[in-house]
Amino acid sequence: MGIIFSVNDSNIDLEDWQESIIERFFESMTWNVTTSDPIVAEVPYGELMMMVDTSDRWVYKGSVTTPPCDGLVYWNVLRTIYPIKQKYLDGFKNQLKRGNIEVGNYREVNKIDDHDLRVIMIPMDDEDYE
Repeated sequence: MGIIFSVNDSNIDLEDWQESIIERFFESMTWNVTTSDPIVAEVPYGELMMMVDTSDRWVYKGSVTTPPCDGLVYWNVLRTIYPIKQKYLDGFKNQLKRGNIEVGNYREVNKIDDHDLRVIMIPMDDEDYE
């Protein structure tokens, strides 16, 4: 499941309880450890997944995201862009620079038509049928 977060370009206004779930998710990470693989006790991923809108998403066939990038997987990427605080984006970028390993985008850019991209939109109530 792919969830898109943005500091500036969110396309949703969250309620306080939703902001709290996102905050707890990112606060559970060990952002300050950049010399070794960080270990966290627990990540509230289930809580985040219960909050996000999985009824409106892109679905496509792809592969795993780490080298050698093979193996067929079906990706689900949510179309909603959720807000994130700058400090969490900065922490994520620092993790990409961790240690002496080369990190970043291992992937070649592929044409959309090579992945059989589909948009899934599930009506949430009777009003969606009008």
